[in-house]
Amino acid sequence: MSQDPSSPHDKNPSEKNPFEVLGLHGAEDLPAIRKAFLRIAAQSHPDRLRAKSQEEKAQALELFLSAKKAFEVLSQPDKRREWSERMARARPRTPSAPVSPPPETASAPVVPRPGPAFTPAHGVPVAPRPAFTPAHGVPVAPRPAFTPAPGVPVALRPAFTPAHGVPVTSPAPAASAAPRAASGVHPTAEPKPAPRGSGPLPAAAALQLYKLGMLALESADYAKALDLFAKAAKIAPAPRHQAMELVCRGYQYLSTRFFDRARESFEQALQLLPECREARVGLELLDKQSSRYLKGR
Repeated sequence: MSQDPSSPHDKNPSEKNPFEVLGLHGAEDLPAIRKAFLRIAAQSHPDRLRAKSQEEKAQALELFLSAKKAFEVLSQPDKRREWSERMARARPRTPSAPVSPPPETASAPVVPRPGPAFTPAHGVPVAPRPAFTPAHGVPVAPRPAFTPAPGVPVALRPAFTPAHGVPVTSPAPAASAAPRAASGVHPTAEPKPAPRGSGPLPAAAALQLYKLGMLALESADYAKALDLFAKAAKIAPAPRHQAMELVCRGYQYLSTRFFDRARESFEQALQLLPECREARVGLELLDKQSSRYLKGR
């Protein structure tokens, strides 16, 4: 009965972790794994180290073969899932800090608010009220409501009457707001911002990314060009942007001698954009390199 390992090196101590070989953390998907492998392959391929010493060439060849083997292992979904789970089990867990309760703060004493001042009826004398000081421990009865003396009328608030000859201003009519209400625009309403993704801004951003991608492609920086064309295709999914993304992917495969995948990428780019000159140039270069490689073997 097999037991689940607790670390990635329990099954075979000599077996290398493919995620660690490619410099990954174990939670990446297949495009991120392919990108890491292509970066290592572009730096350690034997054809790029012809001017180096034999020791450096041997080290670079060993690194390239290890990265290639790790990429082949992680290209299989079940192997990739298995290594991800093994790395997750081997990762140490950080204990969570205990949550301390908030410190208790002394509540401030409640000060009663004074009531409104008492105004007696006109002509009724009111004796001054002495200051009340209750004895210690004696309950204080609530203050009763004010009741006027019998026979004393309570004056009511008279209605407002303007003086003779003084004009009373009435509120301005709402005629000035009628044209705005008829037009459907509220006088205090602010203009709504344009929805995101509409207008000339995304097209201008996609054009700028496309120009930067072409500059990176001319300088043979295929990883940067692929990233720029992918962003341009995400902002504005035009056939030109998608075709250039496939062209960059084909050049990456061509630089690592994956001739079949490179040809497939170039042909897909021509299907999207038949007048794509970069894809035709890539196919011509692919035929030359593949024939040269077959003759050398």
